[in-house]
Amino acid sequence: MNRPQLRKIVPIDGLLLVYKPPGMTSKDVTRWFQQRIGKVKMGHVGTLDPLAEGLLPLLFGKATRIQDFLLAGTKAYEFDVGFGVATDTLDADGQVVAHAPKEHITEEQLHKICESMVGDFMQVPPMYSAIKFQGKPLYEYARQGKADQVPLQLLRKIIQIESLHCLRLVDGVGTFRIRCSKGTYVRVVASQIAEQAGSLGTITRLLRLSSGDLSCEQAFKLDELENNLENLNERIIPIQDINLAIPSWRALDTALVDRLKMGQEMHVEMKTFEGGLTHDGVRRATIRSLDHVILIDNNGKSFGIGSAHVLNTGRIAVRMKRGLA
Repeated sequence: MNRPQLRKIVPIDGLLLVYKPPGMTSKDVTRWFQQRIGKVKMGHVGTLDPLAEGLLPLLFGKATRIQDFLLAGTKAYEFDVGFGVATDTLDADGQVVAHAPKEHITEEQLHKICESMVGDFMQVPPMYSAIKFQGKPLYEYARQGKADQVPLQLLRKIIQIESLHCLRLVDGVGTFRIRCSKGTYVRVVASQIAEQAGSLGTITRLLRLSSGDLSCEQAFKLDELENNLENLNERIIPIQDINLAIPSWRALDTALVDRLKMGQEMHVEMKTFEGGLTHDGVRRATIRSLDHVILIDNNGKSFGIGSAHVLNTGRIAVRMKRGLA
């Protein structure tokens, strides 16, 4: 197979929304770019299983420093569950390990199960997952036949299901839509739906629809990018235009900006700070201490993520925690 021709393209610092096709890992997508534009600093927001498709946000350059803020967003998925069969990976890529009756399952029953699963729950991760135990991903234990060495119950965590709906049930395959917190394993949710329905189930299709306010409909397919790589930067969202769902503060004083960049804590008058503070585009009339705030210079460009705390004097102590410029 001929390797793709390398093109000398330097991506701007920012966010690119990619539509990951099924069959590729998330790392495969980053390798796809490196094979075409060379090795650049990049990362992906959230990992998708090889079977999964849909939205995969990629970060380039200094934008990789805000990855944790984008990871925190609520995720939405559409998925199909094949009832009556279970696999070791909980999806169609695994080996079948058991069968169970499925003819008794009705769409009305699935609607009620979905309603009962909305809320906060403790979820145990599947063995075939990238969560690490003693520095090694769980899937390595599973592949080596050492699953009994992993205390899965100790790795459980609270997840939130905001909404879960059964869209249809056709020929033993249920289609569902879910909105959930980060770190939720949809494969486990599918297995639990099947269990409550008195059967077994495995994911046969998984589509990530959105992550935070980023939508699959905005994403570019790889073949579309392949045919127009020279204009890649036109499709990358610059750092200052990425919505991180945290407040931003615009500093008009260039000397103050320079000192913040040098790591100095700056004390600002309350009125001055309030005048430059926005949250989701709306000015805040009063403030409290902020653990995270986007710092913007007088040209409207993001130069860092900082914190802002109210002092006993009534002034605001602003400090840059990580640079973006």
